[in-house]
Amino acid sequence: MPLIAIAGATGTVGAKLTHQLLAAGARVRVLSRNPEKAKALFKGPNCEVVGVDFDTPGSLQRAFKGADRAFLCTGTSDRQVRDEIALIDAAVHAGVPYLVSLSVGGAGGSAAGSSNVLAWHTEIDTHLAAQDVAFTLLRPATFTDTLIRVASKFVPKAAWGGTAEDGLISAVDTRDVAACAAAILLEGPERHVKKIYTLTGPSPVTMDDVALLLGNSLGTPVHYIRRSDEEQRALYLASGFPPLMVDVLLGLDDLTRNNVYARPAGDVLALTAQAPRSMGAFVRERVGDFVMTAKS
Repeated sequence: MPLIAIAGATGTVGAKLTHQLLAAGARVRVLSRNPEKAKALFKGPNCEVVGVDFDTPGSLQRAFKGADRAFLCTGTSDRQVRDEIALIDAAVHAGVPYLVSLSVGGAGGSAAGSSNVLAWHTEIDTHLAAQDVAFTLLRPATFTDTLIRVASKFVPKAAWGGTAEDGLISAVDTRDVAACAAAILLEGPERHVKKIYTLTGPSPVTMDDVALLLGNSLGTPVHYIRRSDEEQRALYLASGFPPLMVDVLLGLDDLTRNNVYARPAGDVLALTAQAPRSMGAFVRERVGDFVMTAKS
């Protein structure tokens, strides 16, 4: 069984991926800036946790040493490009022969200027492609988890909305993204080298469709309020969202409004032999988040 290094294992996708790999019997090495947190999350004889410092390239290279495959991602931050390039360089210098990188749908395309996240991943992906190493890119649409998590903060206040207008989005569940990454890492480069997989949900929805799903599950009408960019930015800032995250969320609305993620892709089914989870299924599963918020 190959040794798989996971950078970003405590994140939204990375944690699910690490648990899936361990359940499959894989040998996993978790690279973490917070090793105590990682040790609390992941147990078992096949799991090794290594602390890393992104400002010390030597620590990253030592952490990758001896790994056969690696999964690379970091959380959204103003350091994302620098940190992910540091991961790529360290893995290549450590001799890891195969890298799987979590990118984002639309990176490298005409929509890259519409979102800071797309611009960042375009730069990261370009750097990875220039290295002498086998690699695979995963490019998911907006995460269903993110969309519903944001909605849960505003729906109970009858203030949920944005700038997506009537745009369509085939949002993807992060569990499906993790399952695709696990399949690729377990199967290895023979099937997946230099491939780019587009990961989406099964069908597109508008924000009004999501509002209807939420309303049906909550038993009360839910409306998506259409706002200008300036109005939505002001709401997010007044609600305590960091400016960088405000830019990210407004960028996601822009991508939705312009139907960048409207078309479903078949890659989740092809990689996992399972249909991707739907928005409706996710809403029904997470409806308790809204009830709890409303009571707080």
